This record gives sequence, C-alpha cells and structure tokens, in this order.
Amino acid sequence: MKRLKRFVKIFFNSLGFDLKRINPEVKNLSFDEILKQNLSQDPLILDVGANKGQTIRRFLDLFDNPTIHAFEPVEEAIQKIRENYSTHRNIFINNHALGDKRETKNFNISHRTENSTFHQFNSNTKWLKTRSRQYNVGVNEYVKKVEKVNIGTIDDYVAKNKIEKIDILKMDTEGYEDKVLSGAINTLRENKIKIVLTELAFDNVRDKYLSFSDLEKYLLPNNYRLVGIDLENNNLFSGLVFFAEVMYFNKKFFDI
Repeated sequence: MKRLKRFVKIFFNSLGFDLKRINPEVKNLSFDEILKQNLSQDPLILDVGANKGQTIRRFLDLFDNPTIHAFEPVEEAIQKIRENYSTHRNIFINNHALGDKRETKNFNISHRTENSTFHQFNSNTKWLKTRSRQYNVGVNEYVKKVEKVNIGTIDDYVAKNKIEKIDILKMDTEGYEDKVLSGAINTLRENKIKIVLTELAFDNVRDKYLSFSDLEKYLLPNNYRLVGIDLENNNLFSGLVFFAEVMYFNKKFFDI
C-alpha cells in the first residue's frame, strides 16, 4: 500500500499537483471568503495599484455594492479601468500613485504593466530573463519607458474626501507598500482602516524587497494583527517568484 501511495504521489507531482491528506478540523477559507464573512456588502475600498482593474472586478464580484477608490499611475493601464468602470457611480478613478509624501518621481513602466515599479529590476534574475523572452525584448529593454508620475498620500486623500472609514486597504505596488503605509500613518493611528490586504514580495526581482517588519512597523503599533498568508511558492528556490498575499485585521473592529 505504501508503494502504491508513493507511486500515486509521484505521478500527480509530475502533472503539477501536490496531494495532501485532508484534515477535517481545518477549514481552508480563501481570503475572499474571509472578507465576505467579516464585512458588510457595501464596503469602502482603497485599491492602491489598481493596474487594469483586476481587483476592481474581484471586489465587484464579491460584494453587492462596494465603493472603490482606485489608484494607478500608468496611463495605458488606467485607460482600461476608464473603459470598463467609468460609468460606475461608486468607483472613483485616480491616475496617480500613492506613497509617503506628495512628490513627482520617475516610474519604470514595463512591458507587462502590472510589474511597473519605482525600483530597478535586477538584470541577472531568471524572472526578468523569462519575462523579457515573453515580450521578445532584451533584459535591458523590459522597462519600455520611464515616466515622471505624481504621488499623493492616503492621509491627504482621506482628509480631502472626508473619508471616515475604510473597510479594505488593498496594496499591490511592486515593493512600494511600506511607503504607502508611511503616507497613511494618521489614518492608521485614527483606526479608520479595518483590513489591510497587500502583496509582499520576498524574491530578488527588484533591487529592493520588503520583509514583514517593513510593513509591521506601521501596522502592529496601530492595533493590526496578521491573520492570513497566501503564498505563491513557499521558498526562494522554487519557481520564478516568491511572494505572498497577506491580510491584517484591526483588533479594534474584530474579536481576534
């Protein structure tokens, strides 16, 4: 029987699947299920790094009547958002980045726009070589242009728009998440944000990668607790990337 189990496991591993024993005591809730269980159907969401609207679609499918403030500095990406969502009454589209202060800064726009970043790509990584081949360009050409973009802060935006509560702060800013949180420090201290949902990259794709401490120095002192980790690969040596989607809850709002 052990040989049979081993053969079956090897066979499915060869097809790209990993077989694991089901623990009946464990409920494997997705992040979307957690959000739906813990929020009302009309949440207010800041979508920082909205790209072409992928997460807007996710939240529209998840909630009945969300209000979404989307932020995206890449013009060609935000055009897709305008095409698809400009008629939605509760979607507010902002063509600028968010960071730790108001400024104008060079932004590296890549062929795959969701990889665009304020940081530099490391040219010797397998990831960059693979992505460059996909777009039939050299590794030094994966960044197709550099543009100056405007940067604001969450604190300024919240004050200007008189926002009293934020159910979800979602961030996908390619290594700029710590700057976004720094620019939201007053909003965090005032307990206006219930849930922080962000990507956290641990790999060497860019010349800077973040750790949990880079985020938690803003979150933990302001009543946030890590409640979920959804990994893309579980180590640095498997696959092209090593990153996770992580979720923090504000303990002022949740019994955790």
